[in-house]
Amino acid sequence: MTGSQAVKRILYITMSNLGDAVMGLPAFDFLRRECPSARITVVAAPGTRCLFEHHPDVAELLVFDKHAPLKDKIALYQRLKKGDFDVIVDLKNTFYRWALRSPRKSPGHNRYPSFIRHYYQKHLFKAVSALRGPSVSAEEFKGLDGPRNPSFISHKDAAALAALLEARGVVRGEELAVFVPGSRSNLKRWSVQGYAEVVREIQKKYGKRVVIAGDQGDEAFVKDICARLDVPAVDLCCRTNLGMLCALILRAALVIGSDSGALQVASYLDRPVIGIYGPTDYRHYGPWSSRGIAVRKNVLCAPCSRSQCAAGTRACIQTIRPFDVLLAVRLMLEGREERFSDDRYRRILLVRTDRIGDVVLSTPVIKALREHYPSSFIAMMVSVATREVVEGNPYLDQVIVFDKDRAQQGLWATLKFSRYLSGFSFDVAVVLHPTFRVHLVTFLAGIRERIGYDRKGSFFLTRRLEHKKQEGLKHEIEYNFDLLASLGVGGGTRELYVPVKQESDDFVADFLARLGVGKSERLVAVNPAASCPSKLWPAEKFAFLIDRIQRELGVRALVVADAAHRLISEEIFSLVRTRPLDGSGCFSLTQLAGLFKRCELLVSNDSGPVHIAVAVGTPVISIFGRNQAGLSPRRWGPVGPFDAVLHKPMTCSPCLAHDCRKGFACLDAISVEDVMQEARRILGRRRA
Repeated sequence: MTGSQAVKRILYITMSNLGDAVMGLPAFDFLRRECPSARITVVAAPGTRCLFEHHPDVAELLVFDKHAPLKDKIALYQRLKKGDFDVIVDLKNTFYRWALRSPRKSPGHNRYPSFIRHYYQKHLFKAVSALRGPSVSAEEFKGLDGPRNPSFISHKDAAALAALLEARGVVRGEELAVFVPGSRSNLKRWSVQGYAEVVREIQKKYGKRVVIAGDQGDEAFVKDICARLDVPAVDLCCRTNLGMLCALILRAALVIGSDSGALQVASYLDRPVIGIYGPTDYRHYGPWSSRGIAVRKNVLCAPCSRSQCAAGTRACIQTIRPFDVLLAVRLMLEGREERFSDDRYRRILLVRTDRIGDVVLSTPVIKALREHYPSSFIAMMVSVATREVVEGNPYLDQVIVFDKDRAQQGLWATLKFSRYLSGFSFDVAVVLHPTFRVHLVTFLAGIRERIGYDRKGSFFLTRRLEHKKQEGLKHEIEYNFDLLASLGVGGGTRELYVPVKQESDDFVADFLARLGVGKSERLVAVNPAASCPSKLWPAEKFAFLIDRIQRELGVRALVVADAAHRLISEEIFSLVRTRPLDGSGCFSLTQLAGLFKRCELLVSNDSGPVHIAVAVGTPVISIFGRNQAGLSPRRWGPVGPFDAVLHKPMTCSPCLAHDCRKGFACLDAISVEDVMQEARRILGRRRA
């Protein structure tokens, strides 16, 4: 007779918290597999009795409240003492494990092999140690983690759940996405708006029926989510007991929720699980089914495992965006959930401190990094002038402003900023535009890997790419992606992104209303400004163009030069014969994005607003001058599908740029009719 066959009576003391008790079920299943004929007595808390009261493998269930008076605890001890147990597995290391006699007990200490990290593994290890001893290899332990047993779900609860779903129009066999958004701790609870966006996308993109569950404490939270949905979800909050909830989870094709007992149930039942984690350590309490994703962000203070946020910001949960959860859904459905386990770069810094258009053209890199490193904390360092371009970007966790001309001017200020940057503990910095000060700052900040181009103090970098941008052989977006190759990032869309805030839309609507522009009136924006005289199409041509656009195409023109180029706007308004609208110096960058979203076309010199317009989906006619490869449309042109570039390079060599002695003939060669032809094409298509 083997040791396991000699076991006749087993005492199993489980945890009092539901989630912890569920993580102990693999240990219970192991005991039953190893000792199929043994009589198992279970001691469970009132909140976890549902896991065992209908379980066919439980011979005796003793429900005991840990807050019971001392006399009740003594009575339980006396009762258990009569059990004469051959094996005692106490997951809580209670008094009873020490006081009761038994030849085999789970370890009284909490020392585990290095390959054991998750708490369900720790519970299982206690059971394995009680029967086989603590000397077990990783491979052997993996083999002992056997199949799950859903028999604790009663037929009564399963039938009641089926009837409840049928009454709400859910047909048998229909694929369900089950959301359990509630949590006992508000610190662990994600946002109402976030859950609503994810539910809407799953309904729209994947066509799955969404069921939302929860208990009484989640009722108001779930109602807020349901109120924001276009297509109603099946709301079962407060309509199921725990057994019915387990039956619902067993039926789910996908379970999404906050860190809670329900997610542990889904993991035990081996359902595809996506858990949203804030202060909890996902390595100990995250999804442990064969297909599970823990959506989290590697902020410095997480996981803290505290019940209150010391900083008061809840950064660990607040930095999780709907995109992050929807990315997890996509990767789960594509069978690529291992992407979320890649911790090679936990904290990433992107650096781009030059001009507006350059930063906008860097935004595809942000999204590509987020998709490749979904759990990483990603920040971007930009100048004061461009912070609006990236603030509110859903793929970024933080924007860091480097004010090189004022606050961070001088050696001492640079050193102070480097010390501030070191506090973020970045693993890698990707410098998209080389400058000596940026290379120095990232070096002084102690960032372990620093990637950039071999120009302007590149000896401060750890990895350098040869700088060939001046050759203009490809677009600036592609040059940006070249730097990501060493991070293993190659794919990703090249779509630009600039956030448009609701307050910006409201500002634009109010601004146009004050000018008497109707909501259905067609608008064309005109930007006669640029950063360099060699990019400025003549003001008189802009004036003639505006007159023809308004007369011939039946649209209103709106001039949007920034405040620094007010003189150009004034010259244009002195030359026009029609009455265009004046928006010069009136818009911030995000407000400008909101304005372009309202327009049907932007006509502009080669400048940052071109790329803002592309980012919000507005077609562009971009006017280029100089005949230099590094400044050509191939490198800097708009990338929208219907955009137009007007460029008539001259034979001047070398180009003297803003010191041109030929009256900028390259720009003057572009006629008003050239622009009008493209405007007719684009506006005609838009009207159609």
